[in-house]
Amino acid sequence: MAAAAILLAVLVLGCSKSSSTPSALATAGESTMPLGGAETGAGGAGAAAESNQGGTPSGTAGAPVVPPDDYDDRGCEHPTVVENCTDGWCTVPPGCFIMGSPEHEWGHPPQEKRVKVTLTRGFVIGQHEVTNRQWAAFKLVNPGRVIDSGPSAGIGDCSEPACPVGNVTWFEAVSYANLLSDREGLPRCYELTGCVNSIGAKPVGLVCQDFKMAAKTIYDCQGYRLPTDPEWEYAARAATRTAFYSGDITTREESGVCVEEPSLNGIAWYCYNAGKLTKRVAQLAPNAWGLFDMIGNAAEWSHDQSGWIPTADALTDPDQSYGPGQSRDTRGCPQFGWPNLCRVALRLGTSAGFASPGTGFRLVRTLPTDVEE
Repeated sequence: MAAAAILLAVLVLGCSKSSSTPSALATAGESTMPLGGAETGAGGAGAAAESNQGGTPSGTAGAPVVPPDDYDDRGCEHPTVVENCTDGWCTVPPGCFIMGSPEHEWGHPPQEKRVKVTLTRGFVIGQHEVTNRQWAAFKLVNPGRVIDSGPSAGIGDCSEPACPVGNVTWFEAVSYANLLSDREGLPRCYELTGCVNSIGAKPVGLVCQDFKMAAKTIYDCQGYRLPTDPEWEYAARAATRTAFYSGDITTREESGVCVEEPSLNGIAWYCYNAGKLTKRVAQLAPNAWGLFDMIGNAAEWSHDQSGWIPTADALTDPDQSYGPGQSRDTRGCPQFGWPNLCRVALRLGTSAGFASPGTGFRLVRTLPTDVEE
């Protein structure tokens, strides 16, 4: 199901903590670091644990039981995970990892077929999602919004400077990447054509008819860009293979309902602990690479065309830049997402011109081969 339909259904259902209602989806620069420089929040992981809304959650199940992982990963060597973050950017070295999810993982669809992916180029990735402060540094109109009526009234994007910019179209995200490349004297990665509306316009911002890459492949571009699906998942997993980089998902009788997921508490803002608005970035515990909010707070646009399914057992530098239509993937989940929407392997495809509260992005940049380690 397209991300637009799923996110709209989540918004209609709201963020109530219930497992008794069947899911509608069951059948279906002030700062010195305009993009870099991690936004820091008061508290970190300890405060995050305290902020979880306590009480006895409805619909919780027992601890996840994880079957032995018998996937044949021979020939796929993951590098040692070492946090290497400076000025809001974290370095992720080249390597091989297992992309996708095992068939026994609750919520696993066919497109998450597991595959060995080798990334031959290292990259830097934003330590957190692009924030309102970083967006405003380019004098851009903020597209964030809060739903003002209906059952989802109040759900939306936090307007504080340290919150992730939200309600962003894919075209606006790559336009921001181009602006950052311009500022740092790097070549642009994206050439947009046939565009209408302006960045940050409401109800819908910049939408374009087409685009093309300014380099031979997405990995060859020297400027800032969105991460490919494999890059995003490689960075999010940090050598883990469970549903979340903090542990596995609890199997439940029903899908599409908001319940507490113990593996998410402390690392992700999601429907159970977030309330209605996105939160300041970098408030919860990071993953082993040092990346904050890879799950939750805001769903994140990826570079890739959506819907692709691996056709081989091993891939090297997969490039899904082009395909029919304009559907693009989002990764992670928004603050109102329920647990199975927050699995690391999940890819939700939607129109590149779609914008929703709780949809933002983070950027990456390919490293020159002589500085990848």
